[in-house]
Amino acid sequence: MFRALIAQAQHDPAFAADFRARYLGRRRALDRPPLERAARRGELPADLDLAAETERLVGPVYYRVLVTGEPLDDDFLDGLVDAFLATLR
Repeated sequence: MFRALIAQAQHDPAFAADFRARYLGRRRALDRPPLERAARRGELPADLDLAAETERLVGPVYYRVLVTGEPLDDDFLDGLVDAFLATLR
């Protein structure tokens, strides 16, 4: 279903605006708190661009779901987080 909604958004500007505002805005709000909590605990740099870093972490997940269809297994997700953390060292 999500693929169909994304596809429709490519052809219907009014739908795209509504979809981004109503669904994706809420989705982004749910994706960001783990990084916010880690920043508050001092586990991430205080000046980290949390919006950009959230997109960097979540983007590959959406790519797999929408484009490749590969599994979102523990190995993939652990590798994604490990790579993210390595760039902060």
